[in-house]
Amino acid sequence: MTRWTGAAAALVMVAGLLGGCGQAFRHDDCPGGPVDEVAHGQAPRMPAAADSVWVADGSGSVRAIDGRTGRATATATVAGTEPLIPPVLVTGGGRLWVYRTDTGTLAIIDPASGAVVGRATVEPVKPAAYQRIIHASGSLWIAQPGRLWRVGSAGKVTRTALPADFRPWAFAETGRLLWLGAGTRLLRIDPARPASFTEVALPDDIGELSYAGGLYATGINSPVVHRLDPDTGAVVGQVRLKHDEPALSLAGGWAIGNCGNVVRLPDGLTVRISDVSQDLPSVVALGDLWVGDEIASEIVRIDGATGKVRARLPVVAADPDDPAFALLAGRASVWVLDGGVSRVDADRVTRILPATIGVGLSAAAF
Repeated sequence: MTRWTGAAAALVMVAGLLGGCGQAFRHDDCPGGPVDEVAHGQAPRMPAAADSVWVADGSGSVRAIDGRTGRATATATVAGTEPLIPPVLVTGGGRLWVYRTDTGTLAIIDPASGAVVGRATVEPVKPAAYQRIIHASGSLWIAQPGRLWRVGSAGKVTRTALPADFRPWAFAETGRLLWLGAGTRLLRIDPARPASFTEVALPDDIGELSYAGGLYATGINSPVVHRLDPDTGAVVGQVRLKHDEPALSLAGGWAIGNCGNVVRLPDGLTVRISDVSQDLPSVVALGDLWVGDEIASEIVRIDGATGKVRARLPVVAADPDDPAFALLAGRASVWVLDGGVSRVDADRVTRILPATIGVGLSAAAF
């Protein structure tokens, strides 16, 4: 699944998932051991469902869905040429940014009124997988092979040349700097002077970048997560997952392994979510880690402070035979995306928008 943005405040997932996300299996190379059960004690904090979650489909329909009733409270249209490809939704600066990867068109929406308050266009690129999108320093940044676009809140577009052979694969921001990764190459970009970037070489190909108090980089099929200096990009440490379990992805300051384990990077604490090798979609919200166990069809909530499992919440998947889904986090809310939308509360998961078979859906929450 493409991760369009690494911004912690607004995670955006494309959720045309009803065809499945790949086979899960018990891997002979994965270590055994018991799965962590729910710890009893203090009740977890209740997620505060946002007023609405925004969704869009390939037709260009963009809707604000009431988080309690599932009714549309605002609508807009951002037309494209590929009806099966939904636009990318990103939140930032109090605005919803709607980007059509098929045409390069962008609409900026005021979420309070639902009105389109700005429009812009950049050159599209194919395949769309060769671009990364993030909101930082008051602007939307679109990284493509050989170029970096900056779109301001009023729709002003500027373009910066990157190395011609640079195909961005990972994107993160640290509050002061932007970091772009491709292969073993890492670009350090000052948003005030994006053309004056510098390049750092890492020892391994970069899979993902994440900033959560520290800047981290995964490799490709590697058990090593590098800790980078957030000012220089130099490697200053590393975490190796136990039993050389490959780190598939990052969620804040956590590494997600492919053998059912999640690892807190600052101290190496390991929590075993599942005994099945699978993708574990994960987000950080309310200070906790939320992990989707698709095989068990449940959401696992891990206390960010103690590392204890606080809840395992059943999910009624859109396709029970292939329960694939993604997770989305707002500032104080968590959502399940499976072609439809479900709201995650402290003790249950409630569907608010039915899934439509064969229709991709993108979503964003404030």
